[in-house]
Amino acid sequence: MTARVVLHIGPRKTATTYLQRIMQRLVRDRAIPGRSYPLRTRGRMDHNHVPGLIDLARTVGDIPLQPDAWTQQDGSDAQALMRAVAASPHDVLLSAEAMSVLDTPTAHSVIEAFAPAPVDVVITVRSLDRIIPSSWQQHIRNANFMTYREYLDSITTSRDADEDARGIAFWRAYRYPDLVRRWQGAARTVTVVTVPPTSGDPTITWRRFREAIALPDLPEVPPAITDDRANVSLTGAESFALAAWNADLRARGHDRRQVRAMHRELLRAGWTERADRGGRLGLPPDMREHVQGWVDADIADLRASSPTVIGDLTDLQARLDVDPGLPSEEDIARALAATEDARR
Repeated sequence: MTARVVLHIGPRKTATTYLQRIMQRLVRDRAIPGRSYPLRTRGRMDHNHVPGLIDLARTVGDIPLQPDAWTQQDGSDAQALMRAVAASPHDVLLSAEAMSVLDTPTAHSVIEAFAPAPVDVVITVRSLDRIIPSSWQQHIRNANFMTYREYLDSITTSRDADEDARGIAFWRAYRYPDLVRRWQGAARTVTVVTVPPTSGDPTITWRRFREAIALPDLPEVPPAITDDRANVSLTGAESFALAAWNADLRARGHDRRQVRAMHRELLRAGWTERADRGGRLGLPPDMREHVQGWVDADIADLRASSPTVIGDLTDLQARLDVDPGLPSEEDIARALAATEDARR
């Protein structure tokens, strides 16, 4: 029987893929017991536990999903995952960033499903000035075409909506104090791991995460994870170009799955091989006062909710004195020109 379940719930864009790929590599290299981070629960090698945990949430609670997401799940993914957890004599780490959008009753039901094993929840958090542009970029990579300005306006107007009204919107995951409190009522412990601002040592996040999950035999220095195994970031110009491309393809009748399939070729053939891809997307100046107020409020609220923190809550302070990184029309045109073969 499992001694303990450690549930890493993300949210997205907080180094989740990087950490999951490290755990996957450690299992594949037999550096840690495979049952500590079960990878084969569906007859394939997954790097995270999103399918099984989403299926579990659908089974035991009321998880809000988009109409075309995970519609084929019938409970078997959840059953396979739970069998893998029950069969492990070790502590087990499960990681699924989609868990960050669960409402309070469903979060509690997921925790209760692992009884009698205690559940410790780990939440990775990152500064909003990095999260907001990255979140819009992921929205675009999911074949949507809301403009950056429309996305920023939607975030601003929904910040103070109550939890039910937010649905699975941005603040369900990124209003960190609320996220902590939703899980504190059921989990044995909740630990917050801060992702530091960009530094010369990319392994700091791993070492903090390693301390938080407290599994045995984890190396202090992680194995290297190549770009093709982690999420490749888009630049600002590429993001604006992709949004325009999505709108054109959707207007011509392509569905989201077709568009997302085209993205893979576009990235491979047009952008990742380009020497000068442009700068990282940032926040426009008119958003900075909003973001600073949100950050100050969330840090104060997190301190009041008293989770264990590994790292420093000052890592969440927004860096608002840097170049906003908004691309020019010429930058966007060059990004589009670099993808002509993939777009034909």
